[in-house]
Amino acid sequence: MKYQSLYITKPGKVELLERDVKIRPFEALVKTFASSICGTEKNYFLGHMPRGSATNKFKRSNGESMYSYPMLMGHEGCGYVEEVGSAVTICKKGDLVASFCVSGTMGEYFLCPASEEGYGLALAPEGMDPIIASQGEPAACAIYAGLQSGVELGDTVAVIGAGFAGQIIAQVVKKMGAYKVIVVDIVDGKLTLAKEMGADIVLNPAKNDVAAAVLEETKGEGVDIAIEAGGNADTVQMCSDILKHGGILGLYSWILDPTKIFVDRWHNDGFDIRTLALMHRIRHDRIWFIRQALSIMNRGLVQIKPLLTHTFTIQEGQKAFETACNDPDVCKVQIMPK
Repeated sequence: MKYQSLYITKPGKVELLERDVKIRPFEALVKTFASSICGTEKNYFLGHMPRGSATNKFKRSNGESMYSYPMLMGHEGCGYVEEVGSAVTICKKGDLVASFCVSGTMGEYFLCPASEEGYGLALAPEGMDPIIASQGEPAACAIYAGLQSGVELGDTVAVIGAGFAGQIIAQVVKKMGAYKVIVVDIVDGKLTLAKEMGADIVLNPAKNDVAAAVLEETKGEGVDIAIEAGGNADTVQMCSDILKHGGILGLYSWILDPTKIFVDRWHNDGFDIRTLALMHRIRHDRIWFIRQALSIMNRGLVQIKPLLTHTFTIQEGQKAFETACNDPDVCKVQIMPK
């Protein structure tokens, strides 16, 4: 079957190219409803790659290149099953499913492993709004981060970075019992949105002395939990600077640039350091948490639609990526088939 999908063909260049695919026994072909741009894909568009990737010859299960151009784009998104391979039993034609792998969701269709629910694709809960389902992967990752952050009733939690993930993490920890949620970002519009989503305190490092404000708010102790969702050395350092003795440092972002941080307090103050990446958990944990997160989304326990700030078609792929990378007011860019 032939259809069009978006590829990054070189840093800064997105093209809509034709794919010719054959459905293998363990795969499902899905007609795309909507997709969205992840921070990982922004890194690829900007030419940032993981250390050692220049010599990485691995290919993904779909045969596409890994860490080399051209790169098939899209792992966030949903759609309706069009056809299933002979070995697929977890879904059927017409089912609404969300992608949980690199499947090329930025296209007219996408092809996804479907031999095990949650490890390739996941069935959307009955009655789920497809707009919400399209955010299944990114929202599940952020919900998981909040659930695994260690928050307890009465805690003060700081979320550093108010992008899509940070906004959801802040909502989750608040609902789990955080007494105060502090959200930090350099974009006032994102801080306004965070307040609308339930944040108690918002701080802009360009205008506020974040460390001083946090120490004043916590009577000199620091926050119980600091979650890094900003994606750079400064945000990691800020978490370290505002965390109390014995506090929890949650690392969410995938940081690709060489990073210099002062880690003396990690040792001297006995930090509990946690990585909060759902997609890299062991197989069975990942499947269980995906189902839990989709249920949370379907019941409206986190607000997602207000975070979808920009929409483009696949024909506007270049503009979509430029906007995602360059517009500070972007929270989440959606890409529709047409």
